[in-house]
Amino acid sequence: MGFGNGYVVGWGTLALINAGLAQGKGRSGGNWFLVSLALGPIATLALVALDKADASPVPRPPLATSVKLIAGGLILLAIVLASFGLRH
Repeated sequence: MGFGNGYVVGWGTLALINAGLAQGKGRSGGNWFLVSLALGPIATLALVALDKADASPVPRPPLATSVKLIAGGLILLAIVLASFGLRH
């Protein structure tokens, strides 16, 4: 039994909603869309808990930090997807 179309549509819709929520808080909608594709409702909880971003520019983290965050999210996604596959 695989993922249903409803599951994929719901997950994508949540990612779009999170992107809009992030933009409303002064954060990057595109980045949060990608994070939401990987983490789903966990990203929603993080967005709700975060305060609005300051208007002053903040230095960006080094590329290595961003790569580590993305890799961690992909590993978490792989674990979640594997757990769905092991329920047969």
